[in-house]
Amino acid sequence: MPKRSKVYDLPPEVRDELNKQLVGTGFQGYDGLANWLSDQGFQVSRSAVHRYGKDLQEEFEMAMGDVRKTTEMAKAWADSDEDTQGALMGATAQMVQENLMRITMALRKSEDEPEKAAKHMATVSHALADLGRMSLGQKKWAREVRKEVATEAANKAAEFAKKGGMSKALVSNLRKELLGIAE
Repeated sequence: MPKRSKVYDLPPEVRDELNKQLVGTGFQGYDGLANWLSDQGFQVSRSAVHRYGKDLQEEFEMAMGDVRKTTEMAKAWADSDEDTQGALMGATAQMVQENLMRITMALRKSEDEPEKAAKHMATVSHALADLGRMSLGQKKWAREVRKEVATEAANKAAEFAKKGGMSKALVSNLRKELLGIAE
């Protein structure tokens, strides 16, 4: 098992600034970043900064991919005006769930401060449970909306057929067919 990176021993505000600089430089210039840390009073090797930067870049690219995917999905649904069944909400919930699973996996790998990891795991578990409840509620809502729309369409079709001179039996059969009611 490789030893823990010295970057994780940095104070949070220094590590946050390092993260900003890594993103700002396009994950390049590791010699300069190691020198900057040295100027701040922290002895972290260039290779340690590089390994940390590589991991951060992977996380950053995954997160940006999720953002791009959500943005494109939102644009497509907004253009087509077909989000009547909460598809955007469902897709967003799915992405949140994927991210929570990534966090869970990262926490499992965390060997430093197991008490904190356990606390974070509990928070992630609660978030997953909340997401599950939200997803079930959204699916129930979508079923109800589909049922209401189908009923309204069947009623209008039956009304139109009745005005057109169809018999009550034919109108009733048409309505049942549109609603998917078995006899």
